Amino acid sequence: MAVLLVLSAVAAIVLYHLVSSYRSLARNIALAKSSGLRVVVMPWNVHGVLWLATNPIWLPILGKLPASCKGLWFDLLDPEWAYRLGYKPFAELGTDVFMVACPSRISAFVADAEVVTQITTRRNDFPKPLHMYSRLNIYGRNLVATEGSEWRMHRKLTAPSFGEKNNELVFLESLHHAQCLMRLWTGPGGREEKTINDPATDTMRFALYVISRAGFGVRVAWPHEEEEEKQAEEQITGADSIFGSKVPPGHKMNYREALGSLLHNIMWTQMGPPEYLTKSPFKIHRTVGTAVIEWGKYMDELFEGKKAEIASGHSTEGMDLFGTLIRGSGILDEKTTDLQKSDILGNAFIIMLAGHETTANVIHFSLLYLAMNWASQKRLHEDIDKNLGGKPIKDWSYDEDFPRLFSGMPAAVMNETLRLLQPIINIPKSTAPGRPQEFSMGGQQYTLPGGTEVSLCAAIHRNPKYWPAPTNYKSTDGLADTDRFRPERWLIEEKPTEDFEDINYDDEDLRGPSGEDTSAQLFKPVKGSYIPFSDGYRSCIGRRFAQVEVLAVFAVIFSQYSVELAVDEFASDAEVEKMPAGGEQRKEIWKKAADRADHLLTKTMGSIITLQLRGDTIPIRFVRRGRERFLFE
Repeated sequence: MAVLLVLSAVAAIVLYHLVSSYRSLARNIALAKSSGLRVVVMPWNVHGVLWLATNPIWLPILGKLPASCKGLWFDLLDPEWAYRLGYKPFAELGTDVFMVACPSRISAFVADAEVVTQITTRRNDFPKPLHMYSRLNIYGRNLVATEGSEWRMHRKLTAPSFGEKNNELVFLESLHHAQCLMRLWTGPGGREEKTINDPATDTMRFALYVISRAGFGVRVAWPHEEEEEKQAEEQITGADSIFGSKVPPGHKMNYREALGSLLHNIMWTQMGPPEYLTKSPFKIHRTVGTAVIEWGKYMDELFEGKKAEIASGHSTEGMDLFGTLIRGSGILDEKTTDLQKSDILGNAFIIMLAGHETTANVIHFSLLYLAMNWASQKRLHEDIDKNLGGKPIKDWSYDEDFPRLFSGMPAAVMNETLRLLQPIINIPKSTAPGRPQEFSMGGQQYTLPGGTEVSLCAAIHRNPKYWPAPTNYKSTDGLADTDRFRPERWLIEEKPTEDFEDINYDDEDLRGPSGEDTSAQLFKPVKGSYIPFSDGYRSCIGRRFAQVEVLAVFAVIFSQYSVELAVDEFASDAEVEKMPAGGEQRKEIWKKAADRADHLLTKTMGSIITLQLRGDTIPIRFVRRGRERFLFE
């Protein structure tokens, strides 16, 4: 009898849940249709925590369904569909904005530049869905995880740190660490030709070390720098603090270990407070918990040190993020302010997080694309040679050389990588509950219901309406031009589609870096159609920082080296040497490596915060220019 009662209760609960879900779905379908847009009905929320955690299990099982049972809804079950499918769902529906209805919510996906511009310029009508950013408040409230008047306060606090005058330090620091990176990859003499099995890890280090120095006055020494102690001491002169592999007194992790462990495993911080994580039976939890505590200690020490310097009248040049934040907060002068120390630490963390991962990804993916596309890499070599004129790196300057890099092939490579692999594939916006918002598209009016989660979709970067193929373009492999890595598209001899208009901020204190997302000398996309840094008021405040950093490392690498796909999996160095240069044997093994790389880049990546290779690597090699092994006519 007891068993029967339990089973009856379970059945009643399941039935109630099914009926409730059906009613919610019917209500959301009706609401979505009221927008006037095309609607795709989904059985559940594919961006819910449960589905995000378990979809690799269920998707292969659902894939066995008969083709007649599948449709666009099945394609959209993949949370990364915007990266894997690009513009195809929009093309299938015949619209650049469509709605998705499931039992728990309604969503809108946008791949129309006109609509993107309306959404990003009406920040009060389309706020961020802040619940998605709560996990970033580890050390305090910050620029990314706030809205309204609180966001304005944080924007005013952080904007002065990203002015144009700070970019020279970023440029010089990027040159230094790029040279360190190449010594790591090619040996002290720069002539070792060894396979780099996990370049992503090293580009992450590079970006971490640049933001640490440029933003916080912390010079993090590379392991091989420490081995050359005298040289390292000469190079790190001028840094406020120096951290290497040694663990300072009072700490359990060195600086780079604490920061790296925290940033690379940030998802685990949502499991509980760090004090609890350190007591977990799982090593990864204990490591992350310790890293949260340790990096907090480092930031607290740097904060107090900088506060004491400013109080004593000491000033520093360059970005000096902590100094700018402290001065702008009013904390030092004990002014009446809503800001607290936690706000400064919270913004310091978010700038460190955003300032390293996205930039590292762009560098990593650009190297891979260039290794797969020799013609583009050769043109990059030629452009760098022309613009830098063979000057030694020590004579490069931000004022003279960055504008040249930003107006040529280096910027084209960066822009094209960001077009294909935008770090955040769906930039989240929303409409507030009970506040529907109208917008226009193609001369017609539509209404997004209140409570809609809106995604500015990376598929817009592959919308042929904005990214035209060359005249007489003909694909030999079935790949659409919009899906192809072709940085030369940015160099075409066309006039800009429109004049640049900087954001018309309603308060000058909100201004971050001025200037265009792309150079005026390059192809000018339609406003709203190129959004790797988002757009409008909430566009990336560190945009110019990232651009300077990426182009500096390109210049260091490709002024001296070529990058190639490593083929160790398919042939040894000795076997390659025996193959005729430019012959079919070399072409065959290179193609195997290229096919593998292409598959991983187009089909297997995933997002935690940004889009990255997850669990796979694409090995590469650097060789002195003129020593390339895989050149084919």
